[in-house]
Amino acid sequence: MLEPEISLAEAVTKMIGARARLNYFTYLDEDLGFIYFAVPMVANARTAGSLVKGVAQVDGYTFDIPNMKTIFNRKEGLIPNPAQVGFETFEQMLDDESVVKLAFVRDPVERFSAVYRNHFSINTKHGAQRVKLFEHLGMPLDENLSILDLAEVLTEEDGIYEVSPQLMLQRHMIAYDLVEYDFIGRHERWEEDFPKIAMEIFGCETPLFDPTETLNKDPEGTKLAANVNEETRRAIEVAYAQDYEMIAEIEELFPDGFAAD
Repeated sequence: MLEPEISLAEAVTKMIGARARLNYFTYLDEDLGFIYFAVPMVANARTAGSLVKGVAQVDGYTFDIPNMKTIFNRKEGLIPNPAQVGFETFEQMLDDESVVKLAFVRDPVERFSAVYRNHFSINTKHGAQRVKLFEHLGMPLDENLSILDLAEVLTEEDGIYEVSPQLMLQRHMIAYDLVEYDFIGRHERWEEDFPKIAMEIFGCETPLFDPTETLNKDPEGTKLAANVNEETRRAIEVAYAQDYEMIAEIEELFPDGFAAD
């Protein structure tokens, strides 16, 4: 039996995992005309925070970000999500060629190093994502799952990628094979890439948010990949082979961030 045809918005939701996940990681503004698909540990704090500041500026006021909850609290955030504007509006915006669709991607080894440090190392023993993963694996929380172990588990155990958005392929988190993107920037050159798309969205220079400077926090995990040994690096490259393929294509199709004409 053929599966019933679903809308683009429903297909994107399915790829990201669920409506709750879609709503947490998607920022959109119907008036300004943009949709930002965030990926954990991929310039998401800087991008979401800077978009918030840009929206505030064009609305005529200054917006302070005293902590990370100000950005990631989607119930009270300045920029709505699909649930808040209505799923039908989200569908219309996805289909509207005038709406700017943007995302950022990151080298998988760098991203995985940050993901492991922030969510799955023994130092985060009772963290929500770690608890969820260890329950799925049937492992006691006291066990120290190394970064190499976790990379190998991803290729050996079914369904591990979907357990946590932090472990998902970037390719799936941004629904790369479904969304017609206007701009895909690189985490590694965010300081150059974000102002380009911000100018496209807002039509003027807008303030940038950097949590390492403003809050003295490093939520995206910088310069961690240098500590990854070759065996672990190879395991991550196998686990996230689809992301490397996507990034190679992005570098060809989006050499300046913007999609080629």
